Amino acid sequence: MSLRVGVIGLGHWGPNLVRNFSSNPRVDVVAVCDARPEAFENLGATIGADFKRCSDIRDIIGDPDIDAVVIVTPASSHAEIARQALEAGKHVFCEKPLAFDGETILALDRTAKENDVQLMIGYTFLFNAGILKLRDLMCSDRLGKLYYMKATRTHMGLVRQDVNVVWDLAAHDVAIMNFLLGERPDKVSVVGSNPLGTENSDVAFISLQYPSGVLGQIHVSWVDANKLRTMELVGSKARAIFDDLNNLEPVRLFEKGIGVADTIEPDFGAFRYLINDGDIISPKVHVVEPLRCETDAFVDLILDDKPNPASAVFAADVSAVLSAGDKSSANNSALQTVN
Repeated sequence: MSLRVGVIGLGHWGPNLVRNFSSNPRVDVVAVCDARPEAFENLGATIGADFKRCSDIRDIIGDPDIDAVVIVTPASSHAEIARQALEAGKHVFCEKPLAFDGETILALDRTAKENDVQLMIGYTFLFNAGILKLRDLMCSDRLGKLYYMKATRTHMGLVRQDVNVVWDLAAHDVAIMNFLLGERPDKVSVVGSNPLGTENSDVAFISLQYPSGVLGQIHVSWVDANKLRTMELVGSKARAIFDDLNNLEPVRLFEKGIGVADTIEPDFGAFRYLINDGDIISPKVHVVEPLRCETDAFVDLILDDKPNPASAVFAADVSAVLSAGDKSSANNSALQTVN
């Protein structure tokens, strides 16, 4: 059995999804939609000439031969296109964000269930081998008690007009942190600025407080000439760093940490601190294109009834954090509760 897929949107990211879905032997990409005729020029080499080109999303959503719709349009259009596709009985893979508030996302989840179809959101880093290695290190207690996480995601250019830098870039890091901890933060504050003079923030610093006591710090920027993609986890036993731009050593483990002993030092009447000073390790990471793993997971979800790794509930939690962040940024960076 093959999954017949229609893709809506051929902007910056759309061709990558077309390529990865087309490379799955259980998928037929039968239709692609974009309002710009020139957007189709280079697709022939990827999926061949035998696919339907269209400029109206109704040609894909209304096609009875299409099983699943892939949405890669501007963010503000995601929710409405997803709603139409779900109501038409199509499975939906939608790039993040599905919507800008958790209530809308959960409503779309209910629509999917009512129509007995699957809804998955594109959080690519959940499929990154380096992030999965960080989770393995946490689960095997290599880090000890986790104190905080720190992410940096900066570059120059690719400035988006439809969303601010937090929704564009920090969404990845909030998703990663939530994924690693298995919880969402209950407090958030955001400091943002727009040095480019755009309506939205181009630079932001986000602070997160998780119920477990772990802190999160995220720095995102569209105006930094130093391109960085890092995630750092600091624990009582060790510190782990994931560098998405380092294909040779994407994860490094520094076995240096500090913790508190269970007993009080009798001579000083104070806690005794335990310092661990060990090796620096580069664990083996089998690097596979995360987008390929993500698209394969969507196919497996539909054809094999596998678990949904990026469900609407997960996406609603991420959007709730980002929405609270918008309120914080608009309110002099005041700490906001995540609802």
